[in-house]
Amino acid sequence: MARTEAAATTGHPARGLVALALALSLSACGGSGETSPPPDPPERVVPAGRLAQPVDKGPITHVTGQGWRIRIEAGAVTIRPPEESGADLQYVAYRMRDQLGTHDLRAWSGDRRTLLLPGGAKLTLHGQAGEILKLSLYDGTESHEIDVLTQTLTHSRVDATVAQTREAAEADGEAAHLKDLWSYVHGDTDIPQLHLANLYEQAAGVDGTPLRRQPAVRVLGRQRGVDLHTNTLPPAPAAEADEACTATTQPRGRLVRREAGDLEYTTHSGLWTVLIQQYQIILTRSGRFKWEVWGDPHENLNGKHIKDWEGTRRTLLLDDGTKITMSADGGQGVVHTTNIYDGAQSHEVGNAGNVVRHSCVNVQVAATRDAEEADGETAHLANMKGPAMVQGYLYVENVFTESAETTGSSEPVFVPDTLGETGDADSNPTQVNDYYDDPHLGHT
Repeated sequence: MARTEAAATTGHPARGLVALALALSLSACGGSGETSPPPDPPERVVPAGRLAQPVDKGPITHVTGQGWRIRIEAGAVTIRPPEESGADLQYVAYRMRDQLGTHDLRAWSGDRRTLLLPGGAKLTLHGQAGEILKLSLYDGTESHEIDVLTQTLTHSRVDATVAQTREAAEADGEAAHLKDLWSYVHGDTDIPQLHLANLYEQAAGVDGTPLRRQPAVRVLGRQRGVDLHTNTLPPAPAAEADEACTATTQPRGRLVRREAGDLEYTTHSGLWTVLIQQYQIILTRSGRFKWEVWGDPHENLNGKHIKDWEGTRRTLLLDDGTKITMSADGGQGVVHTTNIYDGAQSHEVGNAGNVVRHSCVNVQVAATRDAEEADGETAHLANMKGPAMVQGYLYVENVFTESAETTGSSEPVFVPDTLGETGDADSNPTQVNDYYDDPHLGHT
């Protein structure tokens, strides 16, 4: 019988190969009737530092070094001021949209959204098809990465080098800063508020490397109690037709010379006027709010001295998109040059004698001249209104500093700092809140 079975096997090569394959398969599986053990589940990332997730797949929370409270749950990211503030204020990112309190503000402009918090904490959110997919959180030596869809941690470390390396490798996308403010309101004590404003956009290169940050300053909203305050603008006027730029000492476009020899410019929106009286430059919005540059150089808000310049160059970004860049010889020198950029219009004035050095209406010329000039210390001025306000108030904050280099300008450094705001022009027109403590001055 053994001989016959052997002969049968060797007499049919195909059958022999099948038998051999079956034997090898059984051997690989640990023998007949045995199955391979299931692979080990991936090891759960344990929360580190101030990050907490008491229950697997449960809510994830983090308290920043300055006490800001972050909660990730059910696809939403909620940020609240420190508990000791006692204010019922919150920002929420949900379905790739920004919310303040119970108010829906807007959709993200792209698939990345970064939020900068007081004290240096930073969140970068990634989204797709209307859902937030993941979140990176950086706070000093801490770095964390969270899969928002599955509510799981993919990275959590307390290591300064790791945090800096990971943060530097990740593009921010559309970046905003979130801050709490305590503003005096006529007839009341200080009112807690939560302020949200875009600062810049940072795209990623084809290899994912973060590119240069491009300023994109815009106030998005402010929560005051249950109300939402916003910066609203009328519809943008039609674009201006280009003109040929020729050398001239005569003002063109909306720059005009008044009888006294002063120069006055009205912005494209019609909301702002810029009056140049040699070394004094006065910006007025809607005839009610004023930011004044004067002396060597000082800055006033509605007549209240707020601060002095930090360097030799100062830029003011108006809420209608107009940009004014001024230069002085130093912190103790008067303004010698004022440049205005507003859509297609660009103008350069020598302040001594109100001399027009350049004045033209041409989009490409304006863009080129603007790009070639560093902004220096840069502030944003915006008219804010609540639901019961007709005139609102003017809010001013420093947003970034761009220093000059041999190639034109360095990458801006974004460190927002509130300077001041007026009272509501309807109910408290003489009020000025000075938030800036100028180290050079004892009265600001």
